[in-house]
Parts: sequence; structure tokens; C-alpha cells
Amino acid sequence: MTWVAFSPWIWGFADKNAAVANHVFLVFSFGPMVLMIASLRPAAIVTMAGGVWLALSPWILGYAGDHQAWLSELVTGLLLIALSASAAGIMRPAHGRRSTRALTRTVATSGQPSSQG
Repeated sequence: MTWVAFSPWIWGFADKNAAVANHVFLVFSFGPMVLMIASLRPAAIVTMAGGVWLALSPWILGYAGDHQAWLSELVTGLLLIALSASAAGIMRPAHGRRSTRALTRTVATSGQPSSQG
């Protein structure tokens, strides 16, 4: 969220009032929730909605004419969506995923988990 707070000044679009207001709103509204996404699934889902808003906001609020502004918002929004989806359990990495049923069956039959998927 620190990146979201300072990106209008870092990327030079702080003269766009809608962009700065949008960033202030996001930081104060979703900043505290970002701290909870690892332990609370609803917080992760709401934060994902904030990421969607951030990605779309340059077009909705009318400052998409500034290339650096919309690119920063889009990339940051997509990263926030991915982070929140991962924390909510919506997006899991394909490698290392094992079903609980297979693990339970393996432990029940052999007493120890096997390394097979």
C-alpha cells in the first residue's frame, strides 16, 4: 500500500486531482485490510475488489490519457488482485498441490505420507 500512496508522485501524475484522491481513498480504505488478508479470507476478497477498482480507475475517473498513470494503476491493480486471490485461496500454484483425500488415504494405509502426488 505504500507504493499506492506514493506512486502519483513517483510517476509524475500528482497533478491529476482524481488520481491523487483515488490513491488517498484506496490507502485509507483498503490499507488496514491488506494487513489482514493472510488470516481473513473476507478481507482478501474485499482487497481484491480494491485491486479491480485500482486497475480500472484511470478510465472511470478520466485520467487514462496519462500513459504513466494508467500503466502504474493497471500493473499495481493486477498485482493486488493476484496477491489477494492467492491469500483468499482462489488462485493456488499448480505445483506442490495435493488433495487432502489422497494425503489422508496415504497416511491411513502406510502411517506416513508418501512423496507421490
